[in-house]
Amino acid sequence: MKIIYENEWDRSVVHVDTELPYEENYQMRMLRHNELKSLVKVTGIGREGKSRYTFYPGNALSLEKLYRAREIKREDLETFTGQFIEMIDEIKGYLLEPDNLLLVPDLVFFEKGKYKFCYLPAGKTENKKTLCTMFHEMTEYFVKRLDYRDTEGILLAYRLHRETLKDNFDLRKILDEYKQEKEDISEQKRSMEKRADIPDTAVFCMDEDDEKQRDKTVYPNIVKEEPSYLGKIGKAVKKLKGGRWGRWEDLITEIDGQEVEGHL
Repeated sequence: MKIIYENEWDRSVVHVDTELPYEENYQMRMLRHNELKSLVKVTGIGREGKSRYTFYPGNALSLEKLYRAREIKREDLETFTGQFIEMIDEIKGYLLEPDNLLLVPDLVFFEKGKYKFCYLPAGKTENKKTLCTMFHEMTEYFVKRLDYRDTEGILLAYRLHRETLKDNFDLRKILDEYKQEKEDISEQKRSMEKRADIPDTAVFCMDEDDEKQRDKTVYPNIVKEEPSYLGKIGKAVKKLKGGRWGRWEDLITEIDGQEVEGHL
């Protein structure tokens, strides 16, 4: 498979050439006669016994270009994973084979808060990767461009990267479990903050400077340290953020060893 990028005067297009003979199959007809909101528009032609498929992303940016200029945060990971799941549901509704998606950073596009994916309506080629494999490789791409100041982003990337190592995984379940655990952590945080507040029955008040000084002296853990509601895993993330580790694999090893005592 060969990928060729072409800039026209009013738009950009992407050509994907394959060695397979072009076939006007069920998938191609389905894509031609239906507008799937999650997919980039595609056309196909035969050329000298081979096939060329042309994708029209318009003015959308590929992930490779989008995250070349900025780091990936937790919100980006959640949005991408959620829209990816929605896209899978959509194409299955048209009886399209998910393994025919081209899930690589250069062929996933983003515009106005929406991700669009490229679907190759061709037969299976030799050494074709499964969708599960491609998604795991996408998590490796995310890891390289993470904002390592974003603790929640690190934890979500870790969960996606680890769980998608399995031969079969339920991405919807992974995301739902992460959201539930995030809500549990938020509840713990609210409880800690509530306990730190001055009782409503107090008959005095502090000015702003006094309150800041109280927080520093009475509640140093809340102000200075990684929040205790993240437990030992929070400390592992802090090491990575502080530059004490140089590799993502070190963080995975540390967290895996601590999950025996608690969850993310």
